[in-house]
Amino acid sequence: MVSVVDAWPLIGRAEELRLINTAVAGAEGSGGVVIAGPPGVGKSRLAHEAITHISPGRWASRWARATASARVLPLGAFAEWTGDPAQDPMLVVRGVLDLLTTAPSGTKVVVGVDDAHLLDDLSSFVVHQLVHRKLAKVVVTIRTGEPTSDAVTALWKDELLQRVDLQPLSESETVDLITTVLGDRIEHASAQKLWTFTRGNVLYLRHLLEQEVASNRLTEHQGTWEWTGQPVVSPGLADLIDTQIGALPDLVGVVLDLLAVGEPLPEQMLADLTDPDSVETAHAAGLITVEDSGHHPVRLAHPLYGEARRAKATPLRLKRLRSRLATTLASRPDAGPRDLIRRAVLTLESDLTHDPALFTAAATAALSLFDAGLAERLAAAAIASGAGYEAQLTRSMALALVSRGREAGDVAAQILTMDLTDEQNLELVCHRLGYLLWVRGRPELADAILLDARKSDPSPMHASLTACHAIVCAYEARPIEATAAARSALQSAHLVDIGAVLALGALLLALGDLGRADQIPPIANRTYGLLAHSPRVSALRLLFSEFHTGGLRLAGDVHEADATTARVCREVVDVPGWVQTMSCLLMGRAALGAGRLTETRNWLEPRFTSFTRLTGYIPKVWCCALTQAQALSGDPAAATETLRILDAVHGAVPFLEPEHLSTRAWVAAAGGALTPAIELAHQGAEQAAAHHQYAQEVVCLHTATRFGDSTTAHRLRELAEQVDGPRAPAAALHATSLAAGDADGLLDASHQFEDMGDLLSAVDAAAHAATTHRRHGRNGSAITAVTRARRLADTCDSARTPALTEALQPSPLTARQREIITLAAQGLSNKQIAEKMTLSVRTIEGHLYRASLKTGLAGRDDLGGTITGK
Repeated sequence: MVSVVDAWPLIGRAEELRLINTAVAGAEGSGGVVIAGPPGVGKSRLAHEAITHISPGRWASRWARATASARVLPLGAFAEWTGDPAQDPMLVVRGVLDLLTTAPSGTKVVVGVDDAHLLDDLSSFVVHQLVHRKLAKVVVTIRTGEPTSDAVTALWKDELLQRVDLQPLSESETVDLITTVLGDRIEHASAQKLWTFTRGNVLYLRHLLEQEVASNRLTEHQGTWEWTGQPVVSPGLADLIDTQIGALPDLVGVVLDLLAVGEPLPEQMLADLTDPDSVETAHAAGLITVEDSGHHPVRLAHPLYGEARRAKATPLRLKRLRSRLATTLASRPDAGPRDLIRRAVLTLESDLTHDPALFTAAATAALSLFDAGLAERLAAAAIASGAGYEAQLTRSMALALVSRGREAGDVAAQILTMDLTDEQNLELVCHRLGYLLWVRGRPELADAILLDARKSDPSPMHASLTACHAIVCAYEARPIEATAAARSALQSAHLVDIGAVLALGALLLALGDLGRADQIPPIANRTYGLLAHSPRVSALRLLFSEFHTGGLRLAGDVHEADATTARVCREVVDVPGWVQTMSCLLMGRAALGAGRLTETRNWLEPRFTSFTRLTGYIPKVWCCALTQAQALSGDPAAATETLRILDAVHGAVPFLEPEHLSTRAWVAAAGGALTPAIELAHQGAEQAAAHHQYAQEVVCLHTATRFGDSTTAHRLRELAEQVDGPRAPAAALHATSLAAGDADGLLDASHQFEDMGDLLSAVDAAAHAATTHRRHGRNGSAITAVTRARRLADTCDSARTPALTEALQPSPLTARQREIITLAAQGLSNKQIAEKMTLSVRTIEGHLYRASLKTGLAGRDDLGGTITGK
């Protein structure tokens, strides 16, 4: 539960606080400061913080607050210091000034005045006199956009006080404040939603946080807070916003209400629906913003203004406003998919007759803009209004994208009962294959559907069914067959869009696995072009970007993969929902490939708990990346737990099996079990080789090399002759140099890995060079190599790998002895160690005995200290 305190922590205001303190206590010629800003940004809190913490004992602080109700009273803000109000006003003013500035000898006075724009004339005069006569330092706050008296305005216009314009908190500052208040981190998408609704307004944020926690919509799970649903504006928050907006003329209220149900709106349309003067009045009051682009789109100045206006309006009024806007939009020339979607949503929530054709077209448009949730809603409305196949297929696709695979299957089953054309049947087969593979992880069902479709295979359908066969082959780790089928399908003139996308996706996966990365760029360009121009399938862009960048990373084109990921994710940065989940996956995988371990965990860990109930490709690839990042960060406990969840994820993804085994190897290595780790890496390599996944075989064999295995050189040299990209040659050089004890070759490999952007591999090659130099007695060269390894590891957020650990902690022990001691230090018995390493208990005892002789240490704890450094 959020701890509700009188004063929230002051986040993101260090610079402003320094300026205020300097103006009050540090600058000889300064009379103080005016803090200006919109309502709710924290002006009062900042002013109060500044004057109450300024050298206690040397300064006496006074605090006055102006209010609208006190404004009707002379000196209402200073009533606490006012004597007999019946006296001559100037005598009363003099008395107020004397009382405000009376302080013990040697003590200075600072006066804070909150909401000075609400001061009555005499109170304004008092403030002006305090500053003009230098009787005290003054800190006043004013609300921007509000009229102020001449005396208050003169404070900064005549440069008597320094003006500080306080802006809302930035997004990062808002997240810092949220995590500080909640006491734990907040899930990335939830933080973005809170920022979107509050836009750095601390007052709104406080109301919203307390309300959402109390309503159990903002909840904590395993150290991470997650916000589900949309905010419901409480009466208290609505009243607060109403108070800050102020009393409005009726037509200005209509301006806000129209925007509340349909923003953004073109300025001219809004003026036609209300009147130009009302729009100008709302703009002058800071309630709306008008952009300079296009038709001058108008928006509410703050998202919660719309929430508050909708909360105050009756359902009937909201329906009428939406009807009015929808009708106006329908009478205008078509301005593109966004206006189509907005008209459909307004119509859906209005009292207008529902139009199935409008809803169907808008659902497809929403899908093309990645809003699968809205697409599903509009498609459902279209179906309820009598729409048929198009709406049903769009709804099933939208459900699949938001990981509601079973519902997607139910809708697809309903479509099967309809009277479909051959092309519609084909589209449905392609769609069902897609969600069975990527969402459900059921390739055997996909095979059955494809087999059934081929029984009635009229010639126009043949190419698209071949494309379906290609994607199934790629998924099932049959890249040679997938490549042949995909190229055959793409030569046909009868390929429907979704079939073409599946064929291209199969090529991206298969070519990446085969190690034919040089052929990927034209395929990727063709894929992105088709996705951009086909609304029905454009929502697959992020998934296919994962296929594309995955192939690039396998080849060692890490920089290109990083740049591609950043570009694709920038394009959807403002799109809510499932797209942000996919963006987090893409960014996390890219960060891991480049060795940015903390960034990887920041992208993947906050959303991780939501995947424990999902199936198929996304949770498996997510878990693999996160597990590796945790293991490489030296966090074996977290890696072991994530691996447990990975093993429990339902759904088969055969082409990921080598990566799964490699991930298990990293967890074993992080726990000190290098022999099982090397064995797991070889199992991954054997799995990859058996399925012609040569690029994945390179990665697995190189993983074993990084663990110190010197048996991989021959096969890696063979692969370097047939696999495209810089990774295979660098891995072969690393393995060959390790086997030969060639430290210079290891450093050359390290530089090759660094050049390609794989800094983690560069760390291990440099660490192996350091260890090799040391074994040959070249201590100076060893120090140089270990310095390089440490620098690279620091760049990777202090990565911890077995090779680096050995380089940093040299000892007379062999690698096998170090491994056994590491396991013994974890509390494993000799029998357990023997079982883990598939050795005899006597062999384990012998290694421990010889380690004791070399180090002069006998106890397990003492021996363990030679490894852990404790």
